[in-house]
Amino acid sequence: MDFTKKTILGRTGLSVSRLGLAGGYGVPAAAVERAFHEYGINYFYWSTPRKSGMGDGLKNLVSSNRKDIVIVLQTYDHLGLTVSRSVHKGISALGTDYADVLLLGCHYSYPPARIIRQSLALREKGMVRFIGMSGHNRKLFGEIARRSDCPIDIFMVRYNAAHRGAEEEVFPYLVGENRPGLTTYTATRWGKLLNPKKMPPGQRPLTPSDCYRFVLTDPHVDLCMMGPKNEAQMVEGLAALARGPLPADEMDRIRKIGDYVHG
Repeated sequence: MDFTKKTILGRTGLSVSRLGLAGGYGVPAAAVERAFHEYGINYFYWSTPRKSGMGDGLKNLVSSNRKDIVIVLQTYDHLGLTVSRSVHKGISALGTDYADVLLLGCHYSYPPARIIRQSLALREKGMVRFIGMSGHNRKLFGEIARRSDCPIDIFMVRYNAAHRGAEEEVFPYLVGENRPGLTTYTATRWGKLLNPKKMPPGQRPLTPSDCYRFVLTDPHVDLCMMGPKNEAQMVEGLAALARGPLPADEMDRIRKIGDYVHG
């Protein structure tokens, strides 16, 4: 397994980097462009609120590299009042005609019919190519994946060394040629896996690279999201790509740390 090589994001057919970059924590525009040109990162998540660093970086990339990047726009609209407007506004700001993914953010139950209808309408118009969904109700993802009429092309689920429930509640259901793509987030458990004060006695804390490598070593995961605040954090995390999968003994060590932190 080579983390520097792109993979196919489930049934979308999108060729994506193993790490994706989220803009919600303040990563600057120059870092966004560097991630693409120097590290091959091509999956960019312009989350809510839409920070200018990611927006400006993507706008610069769109001008000459649109076909090589995957743009994810998120909506937290659970009533169906602003989905279309949000997509229009996002793609207009970036200077592109479409978003690759419309991510329906933070759903704990199946999205309302109105949301699904609007999302599919945007797809039919060519304004979005695929529909994604995020949330913390892991069992729901497994249930949706089993539906023959599943409209969700990409799932984004919480998965890290301390929260491994997806291994039983989600991963087994994302199989076969027509499976939805699987992306993950909170690899560092909001920084707790990096905190020396949270570690078991005698154990060194994990690094961001350790956390991303742990997630990507599981063969079910297509892509893991990063949420750096600055370029230095981004570069530190991107080291995971060159370092590759973790050996079995290190996976065991990190699982034990995860159990301790969770407890």
